[in-house]
Amino acid sequence: MRLLRLRQKNFRNLSSPLFAPGAGLTTIVGGNAQGKTNLLEAIELVLGGELRNGMTERIAFGESEAWVHAEIETQFGNSRLEVRLSREGREHKLNEAPASLRELSQLPGAVLLGPDDLELVLGPPEERRRFLDLLLSRFSARYRAMLGQYSRALQQRNALLKSAPPRKEGGALQASIGVWNQELVKYGSEILSLRRRMLSKLTPLAREAYRELAPGELSLELFETTDPERFLQALEDNLPDDLQRGATSVGPHRDDLTIRLSGREAARFGSRGECRSIALALRLAEHRLLWQHYEEAPLLLVDEWNTELDARRRRALLEYAQSLPQAILAGLETPGGGAVVEIEAGVWG
Repeated sequence: MRLLRLRQKNFRNLSSPLFAPGAGLTTIVGGNAQGKTNLLEAIELVLGGELRNGMTERIAFGESEAWVHAEIETQFGNSRLEVRLSREGREHKLNEAPASLRELSQLPGAVLLGPDDLELVLGPPEERRRFLDLLLSRFSARYRAMLGQYSRALQQRNALLKSAPPRKEGGALQASIGVWNQELVKYGSEILSLRRRMLSKLTPLAREAYRELAPGELSLELFETTDPERFLQALEDNLPDDLQRGATSVGPHRDDLTIRLSGREAARFGSRGECRSIALALRLAEHRLLWQHYEEAPLLLVDEWNTELDARRRRALLEYAQSLPQAILAGLETPGGGAVVEIEAGVWG
């Protein structure tokens, strides 16, 4: 997929209205806080991506709304995308018609790599669950819907747990919680099964990507608080503890992704450079998996492309980016090839 043109208004501190990168490699070069990250985020967002933090933070100070418009080229022709941000949320359009994230997921979209990806290795389990859930949601609209249903059932069960008197497990309470247990199992068991299937496809690609970056054997494994077959029994067995905690202690909302490098847990024993390489390998594996799925490469976006990477890792990243129909990098310096766009105070030229 290629981004042909991007227009924006009132998106964070960006001032130039039009960005039109060519095919191949483009590098956005500028100092700190000049708008490089904002431009990449605008591209990611209009293509249907999910960003951390609130959408209202992407609206320029003093403005009530912002919009980003993109024209893209895929193997099926050209499309027009638009996202409008306001205090009430965001609205997407595809070819001038209102569109959902489910509809946008039919396009290859983009994969954004950046310094914050280090949290995939060193951050809390929520970061790794989010990574898996967002990736699976791009493959399966059903998975996205199940996550929503599971979340609602979890909120209801937790509300009952918090409102119950300590150490009380009366018949009425048991019956009410039993209803939400069934809902959690209904959606959660399939979520657990699909995560396993996804990881079986992602792991070999991540292992291959890491070998290209650095020595060592990367392995990924789901750390599950229960398995699909025992989920209901686990909820019932843990009810006394859950009543004490006021929260549900087992299920896919509590699971994690264990990352090991050469047999050792990366978060505990890996150097910062190794953890950075693992995060990069996960994103490159995501890109390759989506490429296989769509039979077309998603747009690759890389923020601070040379941060904390040695010569070997930079070379491997650049070789991959240069092999794609289009890749957009941002950083303090150029890689020495491709087109260069300089940016200062949100203005590029």
